[in-house]
Formats: sequence, structure tokens, C-alpha cells
Amino acid sequence: MNLFNQCKNKSFNYKPKFQQENETKPNEMSSKWDELKQTRKHQSNKGFRLSGWIVIFILVIILWYVLSNYEL
Repeated sequence: MNLFNQCKNKSFNYKPKFQQENETKPNEMSSKWDELKQTRKHQSNKGFRLSGWIVIFILVIILWYVLSNYEL
């Protein structure tokens, strides 16, 4: 029953020939980036909720105006 047994991907222990030993800078940058993403994530949720409600409110007013002027 090879239908349910899926092949696993091969993993290799490849080390590049010209890799630099100093890899602390990308880690610092990634930690700063993670912090920035977390702060932006909390700010964007509140802003989107308020702007979303404003857009929905404006659409309801426009729909109300259009339907009130519509005559059969």
C-alpha cells in the first residue's frame, strides 16, 4: 500500500565553500524585524476596525439615500 506512505524529502548537510563565519548580523536584523512586526500588528488591528466601520457606515448611508429616492 504505497498509496498512503509518502516519500520524505531528503536532507543534506551541505556547507557552502565561501560562507562567512560571522552570522550574528542577520540574527540581529531578524529580531528587530520580529519586534517591528509585532508592534505593527497590534496597531493595524485597531486602525482597520475603525476604518472598516467607517466604510460600512458610509456605504449604508449611500444605500439608504439611493433606496429612498427609488420609486416604482
